[in-house]
Amino acid sequence: MKVLAINASPNRDKGNTALILTPFLEGMKEAGAEVDIVYPRDLTIQPCTGCYTCWLKTPGRCIHDDDMTWLIPKMRDADIQVLASPIYVWGVTGPMKIMMDRMVSLVQPFIEESDGKMRHLQREETKSHQTVLVSNCGFWEMDNFDPLLAQFKARSTHGNVQFAGALLRPHGPVLREMIEQGAPVQDVLDAAREAGRQLVQEGSINPSLLKTISRPLIPKDEYQKISNQNFSEILKKNL
Repeated sequence: MKVLAINASPNRDKGNTALILTPFLEGMKEAGAEVDIVYPRDLTIQPCTGCYTCWLKTPGRCIHDDDMTWLIPKMRDADIQVLASPIYVWGVTGPMKIMMDRMVSLVQPFIEESDGKMRHLQREETKSHQTVLVSNCGFWEMDNFDPLLAQFKARSTHGNVQFAGALLRPHGPVLREMIEQGAPVQDVLDAAREAGRQLVQEGSINPSLLKTISRPLIPKDEYQKISNQNFSEILKKNL
């Protein structure tokens, strides 16, 4: 089984998103998956121009000759795509959005209707696959992920794509501090690892694991206090 993971955090494998993504991918590897990870920040990917050349003139091939040229074949060949990004203004980071726009070449211009909704047909050379969202945000509440979740679920309706679930970590910055302090958060990391193993071996993720990954780490008011104190201290040092 081939897994393509795309980590769009500007901090790559050192960011808060990677705290959940890394054990998730380790669990997939332990279950026998072949995992390939890329970082959009390190790539040259031009924005989609909306010219429809990849649909109407050179089917499946974009006018831009950049890193999407070798990345698109990996996307077509993946059994599971893992898209990871921190929340930036209730969406993905800029590099991830540009990359997602360019994925239009993976589908055809033709439209079919299914379950009362119009969808684009997937290209024959693209595998049917599952997609997973991994994300973290700086706010405490889970509903900060709602806009991003809606986008990813909608994206999965085009082509033969199954949305396999989302590993979401609210008030993400505090997780790193708690790990460094030896606080009891190992269950969160273990759940992420088990989720990866389950998806590869069983084709799905137990909702209880996703709930553990997203569980509250500290009370809301305490998180607000700690966050504001940290920002205040940094500002004092820099001013």
